[in-house]
Amino acid sequence: MNAYPTRVIEDDVGATTEQIDREAPFGDRVLLVIDGAALQVMPLPTNGTLTIGRASKADVVIDSGSVSRHHANLVLGTDVEIEDVGSSNGTYVDGGRLPANKRVALTIGVPFLIGAVTVMVQTRAGSRRESTPRTSQLGALEQSAARIAIGKLSVIVVGETGVGKERFAERIHEMSPRRGAPFVRINCSAISEPQLEAELFGIEAQNKPGMLELAEAGTAFLSDVDQLPQSLQQKVLRVIEDASVRRLSNTAPGGRARPIDVRYLASTSKDLAAEVEAGRFRRDLYFRLAGASFQIPPLRERKDEVLPLAEQFIASAAGPLGRSFVITEEARQWLSTHDWPGNIRELRNACERAVLLATGSTIERHHLTVDDPSKRVPGREGRSFRNAATIPPPPGIMAPSAADMPSQVRATVAELEKLRILEALDKCAGNQTRAAELLGISRRTLINRLDEYGIARPRKRDE
Repeated sequence: MNAYPTRVIEDDVGATTEQIDREAPFGDRVLLVIDGAALQVMPLPTNGTLTIGRASKADVVIDSGSVSRHHANLVLGTDVEIEDVGSSNGTYVDGGRLPANKRVALTIGVPFLIGAVTVMVQTRAGSRRESTPRTSQLGALEQSAARIAIGKLSVIVVGETGVGKERFAERIHEMSPRRGAPFVRINCSAISEPQLEAELFGIEAQNKPGMLELAEAGTAFLSDVDQLPQSLQQKVLRVIEDASVRRLSNTAPGGRARPIDVRYLASTSKDLAAEVEAGRFRRDLYFRLAGASFQIPPLRERKDEVLPLAEQFIASAAGPLGRSFVITEEARQWLSTHDWPGNIRELRNACERAVLLATGSTIERHHLTVDDPSKRVPGREGRSFRNAATIPPPPGIMAPSAADMPSQVRATVAELEKLRILEALDKCAGNQTRAAELLGISRRTLINRLDEYGIARPRKRDE
């Protein structure tokens, strides 16, 4: 007999469920519900049954479209068990979907899925740090990610261009048991479709493994997964479902199946759910990848992180030059108030450029300021003098000419910029529009740079 009082209620579809009395004393376990960046920590009674669902009368309410009104029951005793009650999107434990109305034991500290929402039972000692103050939004996300990292769940990282999605995915890999194995980056937007297929799956005739094979025992990171061609989405889904890959072959039905053990992380700057509804992204692949989802806020919403990041970027850029810098108060004020539309990528570029342009030991505001097209002087849009266009001087000071810059700094700036342009073009398969976006400049500015450095303009393909 249950030592704790219970009550019987009727849910929305008429089912009767024995539930925990909400006044029952708590035990030494808690339930963590991780839905993107949102984290709930709920103390659990020692014995009884909790209903989990979207309905307001559920004991554990999860407000997510992937969760049914009455989705599952959590059975508490010496062990903790989960029972799916016939939900639409299923309950997943150890990567497998549970049959309806069958109880399965849960392991403390190992996440499972309710629909697309990650849930985990943890001891109070293991969850104690959740109540400590977080120093930043990104730090809060990393605490949630640390719990997801221990399992094999696929993860989607969402955020604007340049916000640090790849680095966040790397942190998940570094915090996981797979950290000693490869972290393989696959840029779905930078490689043309035929080449991407060969890069993903490999080529049988050449005995060439694909990137998915190279991620064996580690993590495959699908950057800009929304750009994955629809013809390849089905093939990637098959690889994930079968845990095996077939290299491209001229003979039907293709190369032999090679088993692989890979965890999948993906990033996107788009609303993938909307892409699914628009028919541009497969629904089944989306749910396979969205075991957990993290929304990385833009830098303009993380102003407390700007100065520490700027100091880090400046120190990293100055170290190889044997120099060190102090940021002036005016520069610090500007760093803190600028909106950073290009996010961390824009901040890093500004700091590295400032290190090259500063002739003394201080970083001043005019070393950091970037071009704002909305403030250009009418009639001077066509000016090709790069330093004046991209680094406006402070009021009352004339812009330096290229000759005023030390020759070593001038050469370093030019070489650095040229290398970045070539790297961006290579990553974007010659697509000038995408390369300009990656660099944080306009397409017209990129074209001017190509002409200035004598770089042959790539042939137009899918611009």
